[in-house]
Amino acid sequence: MRGALFDGLPVGTRAGWGLQAQNSTGRQPMSVWNRVRSFKGFDLGRRFYYLWCGESLAIIGTVLTEFALGVWVYTTTGSALAFANVVLSATLPAVVFLPLAGGLADRVSHRLIIVCCDVLLALLLAGVIGLLWFERLEPMHLYIFNCMASIVSAFRTPAYQASVSALVRPEKYTQASGFISITKNASSLVAPLLAGMIMAKAGLVSVLMVDLITFCTGTVLVVKALSHMPWVQRAPAAGKNGEGQEAVLQGALNNVKAGLRFFVANHVMACLLFYAVLRNAMLSMVTLMMAPLLLSTLGSDSLGIAYTWAALGGLLGAGLLVFAGNQRRLMVMAAGADLLLSVCVIGLGMASELVAYCAIAFCAIMVASIADAGVNALWMSRIPAGNRASVFALISMLTIAGSSLAIVGGGVLVDHWFQPALSVDGAYAGSIGVWLGVGQGRGVGLLFVITGMGVAMLALGALVYGPMRRLEGARSEETQDKVDETEPVRAL
Repeated sequence: MRGALFDGLPVGTRAGWGLQAQNSTGRQPMSVWNRVRSFKGFDLGRRFYYLWCGESLAIIGTVLTEFALGVWVYTTTGSALAFANVVLSATLPAVVFLPLAGGLADRVSHRLIIVCCDVLLALLLAGVIGLLWFERLEPMHLYIFNCMASIVSAFRTPAYQASVSALVRPEKYTQASGFISITKNASSLVAPLLAGMIMAKAGLVSVLMVDLITFCTGTVLVVKALSHMPWVQRAPAAGKNGEGQEAVLQGALNNVKAGLRFFVANHVMACLLFYAVLRNAMLSMVTLMMAPLLLSTLGSDSLGIAYTWAALGGLLGAGLLVFAGNQRRLMVMAAGADLLLSVCVIGLGMASELVAYCAIAFCAIMVASIADAGVNALWMSRIPAGNRASVFALISMLTIAGSSLAIVGGGVLVDHWFQPALSVDGAYAGSIGVWLGVGQGRGVGLLFVITGMGVAMLALGALVYGPMRRLEGARSEETQDKVDETEPVRAL
């Protein structure tokens, strides 16, 4: 596919320079694009870079808006519960619609789904801008906006994930995951600072306008990346009773069954699903609890510093993946990185100085980026092409549900058990408190230590269990047909 994009085009023309004269050695000068492709890890195809740049712009704009609206809600209401409701309204509705969205994305053009969803998201954002402009915006409006945006994003996410798998060769999945991780960490590093500057100078409306502009620009790049795809994709041939149409219209239940059948047919992939959902749940809880841990011990200034170092670590980890080339022992790489991550999480629970928090957070997010990329590359390598969107949707649904339960459970444990037990006169003050200390924030520290031990046990289990340990990415000489040799699972 990648070579076909450039057939019949002179090198200079592809770069936009016009035809170039040959140099004294008789060789054609390399275009900028070919120079980029010559670097190890960068030869992912022009369409992938259009898609990546478009998504990067959209993600940066989204993080800008999330940060700015979070600040607005908290400063307007002064309620932590209102802030939590905004977060939950942006995540939980997707759980209900993801299975249906995955089944739809397996039968409808990814290009059409992404464009329709982007138009709806842009209209929703324009509505929020209008309410804010006329000073009518209230927290309830944001709950509704987040719920609707979450539902639309639920249909968009599986289509985007399946598009990445289709655009990149199997042996380049690790590098593609590295680029995606770069966007994630760079947005976490830059967007909050940029949002704060824009809000201070021009207000919340300006932040939302920047988000709308970046979002629309990103959509144009995504459409260009997927321009080879038809606007309308023919659904699977219907049987005498219209089975193909019923599979699309019957709803979420049948699509959940289609995704589950893939895991029932392959117990090793079911183990990988368990591994991925459990590690994401524990790490989501740790990430959210990082804020109260630092705020209760060192203050608000330390939180921004620690987050900055964590994002820098994530960028380094993603950069290492891009330059590392094709990695076959993906499960060993992911489990080994998670084992190091568990040590970092335990260290965060026991640390008490800002320097220690920053250093450990840097290392933690660096190895977490490597582990995430390994697991994502395994999914892209092992899921049959015909059911990628359905299976990705099921994975996302279980991940969101597991993370939400872990976050709620972690908060309950800290507030009602760990923190009272590690108070000055608490039940654990004379035992665990000797190692972790007592007072504010130590309950969260104990949660970190227990979670780190859980991550370590999970990673060791993956390394000890032979079938999981031997999970590998696609070899460079394997074709896409080899990767997709498993027969796609049809929805009932």
